[in-house]
Amino acid sequence: MTAAGRAVRRSILLSFCLALATPHALLSQSDASESHRNGISNEGKNQRDPYVTAGDRAYLIGTQDGDFPDLGGHVPGEMAGLWIHPIKIIDGFWMKLTDVETNQEVALSRSAAFVNYPYGNRFSYDPVLGGIEIERFQFSPDGYPGVIVQYRLTNPAPRKRQLRAEVAVKTDLSPVWFSEKLGIQDAPDTADWDRESRRFVARDRRHPWFAVWGSTPSGAGRLVRDVPQISTRGPGSTAASSHDITLAPTGGAVLTLVFTGSARSRKAAEQAFADLTRNHKNLLDKKKARYGALVQRARIRIPDQRLQQVYDWVRINAEWLVRDVPEMGRGLGAGLMEYPWWFGTETYSLQALAASGNADLAKATLRLLRDQSARANGNGRIVHEVTTNGGVSNYGNTQETAQFILTVGKVVQWTGDLAFAREMYPAMRQGLRWLLNDVDQNRNLFPEGYGIMEVLGLNTEVIDVAVYTQQALVETARVAEILGDSQPAARYLQLASRLRERIEQRFWIEEEGSYGDFYGTKAQAIAVADGAIKQVRLREKLTRKDEEAIEHYERLKDSFAAGPDTGRAWITNENWVIATPMEVGIAPRDRAIRLLDRIRDENVGEYGPWLSAVEQQAMMTISTGVQAVSEANYGRTDEAMWYVGKIVETFNRVLPGSISETMPDDGCFTIAWTMYGIVMPLIHHVFGIQPDAVNRTVVFEPHLPSGWENITIEDLPVETNRLSFSRSRTDRGIEYTIDARQDGWSVVLKGIALPDAEYYVNGKAASLSDSGVQLKGKKNHVLVVRR
Repeated sequence: MTAAGRAVRRSILLSFCLALATPHALLSQSDASESHRNGISNEGKNQRDPYVTAGDRAYLIGTQDGDFPDLGGHVPGEMAGLWIHPIKIIDGFWMKLTDVETNQEVALSRSAAFVNYPYGNRFSYDPVLGGIEIERFQFSPDGYPGVIVQYRLTNPAPRKRQLRAEVAVKTDLSPVWFSEKLGIQDAPDTADWDRESRRFVARDRRHPWFAVWGSTPSGAGRLVRDVPQISTRGPGSTAASSHDITLAPTGGAVLTLVFTGSARSRKAAEQAFADLTRNHKNLLDKKKARYGALVQRARIRIPDQRLQQVYDWVRINAEWLVRDVPEMGRGLGAGLMEYPWWFGTETYSLQALAASGNADLAKATLRLLRDQSARANGNGRIVHEVTTNGGVSNYGNTQETAQFILTVGKVVQWTGDLAFAREMYPAMRQGLRWLLNDVDQNRNLFPEGYGIMEVLGLNTEVIDVAVYTQQALVETARVAEILGDSQPAARYLQLASRLRERIEQRFWIEEEGSYGDFYGTKAQAIAVADGAIKQVRLREKLTRKDEEAIEHYERLKDSFAAGPDTGRAWITNENWVIATPMEVGIAPRDRAIRLLDRIRDENVGEYGPWLSAVEQQAMMTISTGVQAVSEANYGRTDEAMWYVGKIVETFNRVLPGSISETMPDDGCFTIAWTMYGIVMPLIHHVFGIQPDAVNRTVVFEPHLPSGWENITIEDLPVETNRLSFSRSRTDRGIEYTIDARQDGWSVVLKGIALPDAEYYVNGKAASLSDSGVQLKGKKNHVLVVRR
């Protein structure tokens, strides 16, 4: 599937433990203004939109009314339910309550409201059976292949109530997408009642995939016979158990459901069941504490409270997308529900992770991509897409290898991790050999192949591949120099300089005021236009815009055919990646400003740049984010924040607490690379943080948007240090404070010059040099006073 197409559409054992227990607090009542603590409600709207209950080993997807319809496209109708990768366990579960005294029954089919927390979700139901109040809370423990679901029932009446809860489960033990290409075929499930333990045991008939559910304490459940089959997709089996619930006058009870799994054996599944039934309360406390620590790390305070909230939540969203799969590895997946596995393009997200204090996850993902790419390719090429059972649908678009290399360099800048640098340096060099030898057939420093857009036919020397390759050379030279490999470092820097010059010479089209989509021959240009036409015509139903795009490409073909047959830059789609020279800051300022203005005037829709300015069909968070970073690199803070604001506008549109892949509300309902357009403009530009952890140096060069005066970032990890920085306007002047936990670091404060100003460093008068203010020690204070 193409990146553009991806934008527009979008083990195992079940242990199902029902426990009567004293209910735990479902949410904190303190700090109600902080949505990451108290959750975000859908306010009863968008009830048929999806949600996720996420853990690193398991996640559950249903709809915000509490139901489990067939959802998704990669495995048609099967992308929701409970997944413990590389397999799915169940399609869902459904509860029916019966009043034993009156025999009146009700199915809990639709909740009235939904609240999303970083660590779980809560559903609230309208009162049933004469006023009984019901809430459902669920979370997935970290480090365990399972999900815990709890129903809390409250009796407001002054008389005892006796209820019977019947819980039906539809198993669906089935493999992840692309498994059929690996020879893995799904088979029907069986579900049997174990009389001794009073639990169900289910398995796939062809594979060692198990599902078990029961009640705790043992013996509390009873088999329900003759259960109607639940009609969701897949050859699963329906089974049900019933449980007696006694509600004291004005009292309550809790039913606890624990879903666990193993794709290897029944024994492993039963061990997971035992661990979660015994420890789920402590595991919830640990999960809350972990998310609390995540939000506290690299926390910011800025005047734009909505943006501050989104900054917190995009970091939370990334944790939902971590897939930790035995025998495969741990890394950041792309998005839910369609892309829970791993992608070479996730390097955008990894740069944002490093810049916001989660470098460990960035390093783990880079290792996973390196290892899976070595298994699939073995030549330095980084895979585009690898599923959680090792299936590779695309062995790698060319720009992904370059992005991988440059991202390793960025992570080293933040962490100063020399062991990681030594570990990854061979992969960086091998990747460059693949780029500059294997896929640069004419040796002009422009590697051939598809870039991020994957437009049919655009298998040429494209702009994003050239730009990211230039940056890969820069970062490999930096790492080589750090490791004392000076001769290759010098060669890489020389190649980087030559490639930068060639990008300007060959990709820039002066009469258009733009970089071309690609560099090539007339025949290639005609082939690209033909490919674009074919791709548009692949759509099921052509719109008027589609027809207009086809007409545009036909006219382009005619104009290309009439032109001279020389190698040059061509514009066919006006793809958003023409901004990449500005994104990395190598475009000359005059050209950059000219093109940035042109994009804003001509190629921007309601939420940012069109993926293709010709077709004007979709806008994505990554393209808008790249545009924000591009503006920031040229000091245009307000313009950068305008694009950031467009991303923020789409917050909560589908899933409370998240942003969709295709703005405002299409594609994956949560997507990792949204981080790039939020974190990078804030951390690298507004706060102006430029780390050099290897040399224990950090530069702060803040650029405040119009109307901002006071900004703070605290507990920002750089190597093993934690830094805090603030800028505020006071009666004394403009004050900057920089605190560190460790001695031995150099801090440079730049960009603070004002006309006719006096400068004081730690209470003493100081002069301001062209390189800024040099600071030492754990605590520093700089005061700028206008005369």
